Amino acid sequence: MPNWTENELTITGPEVQKILEAIRSESHEDEDARIFDFDRVIPYPQVYRDMDRRAREYQEKLRAIAKEDPHRKQKMDSLAAEYGVEPGTPWIKDGYNSGGYEWTCNTWGTKWNATSVHLTTREDTSRNPLRKTVTCLHCKTSHKIEGMTVLTCAQCGAPLPDDPPIRAFLEFDTAWSPPVPVIEKLASMFPDHEFDLKYYEGGIGFCGHARWSSGEEQFHEQDEYSGLRGG
Repeated sequence: MPNWTENELTITGPEVQKILEAIRSESHEDEDARIFDFDRVIPYPQVYRDMDRRAREYQEKLRAIAKEDPHRKQKMDSLAAEYGVEPGTPWIKDGYNSGGYEWTCNTWGTKWNATSVHLTTREDTSRNPLRKTVTCLHCKTSHKIEGMTVLTCAQCGAPLPDDPPIRAFLEFDTAWSPPVPVIEKLASMFPDHEFDLKYYEGGIGFCGHARWSSGEEQFHEQDEYSGLRGG
């Protein structure tokens, strides 16, 4: 098992909800992990994804052949021929163990996706004056709303959304190290937002604080850590 790094990510800006939708997975076996899926920011390569799926399919078919099945040998031989392996092979190599591990470590900064994800949001009143544009939910037309007395779409006439900006606080764990490259990519995708990351790992003993604004890293400080968090 890895040492776990505890991460705290704060996102502020005019359209935080748009970011939360962008990083949320449509489907994931771990319901909590759906909130922040690294694959939505930097996609896991298709070649590894296909190999992972093939390996899972093989395992499912192998487990489906009952030991007491009178046709077990015939089915095992057929399965082996289908996947190009020796009969009775317990598993076939997946994408993660054929380069996917190195890819996630180098590209996400951690070997696995986020886990134990918790999201908290609240109204960010300090950002209200900065909200100068709004997009119509119906026809997607963008409007400058400075000086507008009635928030109505000039294109289709629909009411424009007037929800105040929110501040999002994401807490999640990652294996061994923080997902700095993922946050860096996210910041470049949404340069009109600010991303503030704090992380703690009590096993090896390190912590850090980084911030991105206008799509660029403003600072990244690291230090030793001897607290109870992480590890």
